[in-house]
Amino acid sequence: MSRPKNPKFSAYYIVGKAFSLLFLSMCVAILISTVFTFGEFIFSTAFFYREHEIPQLVINAISNLIIALAMFELFLVIDVDEHPRSRHQTMHVLLNSAPRFIIVVCVALALEGLVLVIKFSQDANKEELIYPMVVVVSSAILLIGLGIFLKICPRPPQDESLAPPTDQFPESSD
Repeated sequence: MSRPKNPKFSAYYIVGKAFSLLFLSMCVAILISTVFTFGEFIFSTAFFYREHEIPQLVINAISNLIIALAMFELFLVIDVDEHPRSRHQTMHVLLNSAPRFIIVVCVALALEGLVLVIKFSQDANKEELIYPMVVVVSSAILLIGLGIFLKICPRPPQDESLAPPTDQFPESSD
């Protein structure tokens, strides 16, 4: 009688855990770096700053936090406990994790476009405002693509045990 392989030590599991931990550690490093940079600015300048120093610091902090959020979402998507064994399970995992990740990326792109608009407006680079507009439009295109993907992708049948009860509130005869 052959014993089934332990899925905890498969190559898929080890590589998945390694990448998920890598993304989590990069997210934590970005968060710590952003907090220390912001704290160092506050405590070292004694509230005397040059004209565009605070807005630039805030814009960089927002950009770093957006990147950290995207990396944390990658950690959540990659950190799976087991490899899907069937096509049905693969589709179910894809339909659960892909939209959430793509929405985070769309929000990150839109926020980055907003940050770039603020940055270029302050620097008087009006001719370079096309770049943030392209970033926001690409975010919208990605969101439209997600909607099309979810519309044409077949839905797996729901498990009966997960379906909400239909007779939760019995009708009263008054």
